[in-house]
Amino acid sequence: MLVVAIGAPEGVHPAVRRAERTLEAVVAAVADLPTDDVVLATRDERARKVARSARLVLGSERLGLLHVDTPVTAWAVVLAGLAAGGLTASAARAVTDVVLARITTRALVSSVASLESPAPTFRQHAGSLLPGTAFVVDPGRGTVGRFHERLGVPSGGDMLVVARSPRPVVPDDTDLLPRPADAELIGAEPEWHAARWLEASTIDGPLSWAVASAASGSHRWAACEVCGRAASGACIFCGLTVSSARAGLPGPAELPDQHRPEHQGVIS
Repeated sequence: MLVVAIGAPEGVHPAVRRAERTLEAVVAAVADLPTDDVVLATRDERARKVARSARLVLGSERLGLLHVDTPVTAWAVVLAGLAAGGLTASAARAVTDVVLARITTRALVSSVASLESPAPTFRQHAGSLLPGTAFVVDPGRGTVGRFHERLGVPSGGDMLVVARSPRPVVPDDTDLLPRPADAELIGAEPEWHAARWLEASTIDGPLSWAVASAASGSHRWAACEVCGRAASGACIFCGLTVSSARAGLPGPAELPDQHRPEHQGVIS
């Protein structure tokens, strides 16, 4: 699968082609790739508009649009999953959905005074005005809490991605994560509206298992009525919802017990 991640920071999987949020950059990135299907991956509206413009310029025959509204470190885990070998571009949405469902994200921020989602309480908002305070944001559960020495990132996953501000949130952040990060994103744009922040995402169990689980159900996917590609849910090339999958066939493979979320001690 060929992937161009529009607006992605440094540090994402090396097999993923990064492009700035400009039409010229995206067109150039696609032109440098083989003449196969290409997935234009985005996570913000500015990049999404550029991706749509690129399809108008280059044609929609081989360009699929994959937009996910997710934290940047979680996006990096998804992109690593899409970079796995042997996947077709039409499988991008299915792989993304399965991987995202198994990701845990936490953010440590110095202030929640300008945080919009999840919304802090009035007391937390007022507490942001006090020096030395820090908060843990759980976007998956939509919660905000005071920081008490632990970030709550589980240790069971085989991929841990972090991004952080130049200045640390707390004086000693060496023990915030369960282990050294597998990837650190450089130049990631903060979305927590705080001067100091740290974001981390990990996946429950092996990433390869999540990808295999999604791909194993491809024999059940129906063909898009417009382009003929087999897809799960909506076709990323045509934007149309694909009819229900073929009945009477076995579903996707499940993770072994030791890799299921309930066996990971995950805080989610």
